[in-house]
Amino acid sequence: MDFDFSEIKFHGDDELDEVIQRLLDEPTIYRISRFLNNDISEEKTRELLESFGLVRDFQIDFILNIIKRLIAKNIDELSSDGADKLSHSRDSKYVFITNHRNIVMDASLLNHELHKTFGEDFESTAIAIGDNLLSIPWVKDMARLNKSFVVIRGSSVQNMLENTKKLSHYMRQLVLNKNSSVWIAQREGRTKDGNDITQQGLLKMLQMSGEKDFVKNYSELNLVPVAISYEYDPCVKDKVKELASIENTGSYIKGPLDDFNSMYNGMMGYKGRVHYSFGNLITPEVLQQIDGDIPRNEKIHGLAKIIDDFIHSNYRLWPNNFIAADMLNSKEQFVGKYDIEDKHKFDTLMSETLDDLEGDAVQNKRIFLTMFANPVKNAHKLKSEFTFDF
Repeated sequence: MDFDFSEIKFHGDDELDEVIQRLLDEPTIYRISRFLNNDISEEKTRELLESFGLVRDFQIDFILNIIKRLIAKNIDELSSDGADKLSHSRDSKYVFITNHRNIVMDASLLNHELHKTFGEDFESTAIAIGDNLLSIPWVKDMARLNKSFVVIRGSSVQNMLENTKKLSHYMRQLVLNKNSSVWIAQREGRTKDGNDITQQGLLKMLQMSGEKDFVKNYSELNLVPVAISYEYDPCVKDKVKELASIENTGSYIKGPLDDFNSMYNGMMGYKGRVHYSFGNLITPEVLQQIDGDIPRNEKIHGLAKIIDDFIHSNYRLWPNNFIAADMLNSKEQFVGKYDIEDKHKFDTLMSETLDDLEGDAVQNKRIFLTMFANPVKNAHKLKSEFTFDF
């Protein structure tokens, strides 16, 4: 089946000049340029953007410099491990599946760490992004020029099935045709309660474009799980507010600027330390272990468990996480993982987040602590010496 990918694909080199001209008509692009260089004039910004001949040049010499500036401004330490296990060949393409905490920075920092590892051999990943985040024209242009492809949401059931098939085929073609690696989150939307779980629907979507058996369909995508760990979440207050609303009313109604504000605050807010852990390629041999004469859903469950187990066991736990777990448990199981200064900083963060937040103070505190504590619970789920009362 042939699909028209024009509505969802990222912008290619043949579209670069046209998109750059549209961006140059947007005043925000000049503010972004001044974020990189406070003294740059509009004329120099125009010269810079018009000088790019390839999307790769735009990404490395403009987007990556923005990411480096954001790291210097809002991250104390960015580290990673495991990326050196990946192939340096530009013909090797992967589907990176990560937990999802920050709308823009999750994929951006992943590309930063890949660039740091591979240097001249670096090829950026394509980035899956929901159309709800692209309602502003210049944001959509900027994202698609940064190799973001569009995940269409909110359509009718019939259209949703067609859009899902199209998305699956687009991603598979990127990898099989050696055009680009892909980043996609393990679930739709950010994990807000700290409990990183792969949605089986995501894995079913990936299989919809496969024409072979279970093992071959997934192995040819070159799946690589990645665990992302943030010490601080700049959107923590909004997440508490949203989770409380869902608990109390069953839903949370977004305001017209909620998505944009989440993107902006996630980029500009303080994150403390951040760590990326790249897993091993999920090989045919690994997939064969969960294949067999069992229902397809059980195989999907087994694949999701492989991804979840890696993320849970390789999530870097910070003092905040251990403090929250002990507070929720009313125990001191992890007291050796933090000190008095850590506890004071966490108490200050909690007060600054919750003191002026509307609603039930007890509920808000429980939600706040659970967000930080769930990664500890997940990491220790197989260790009988620890117990969790949340």
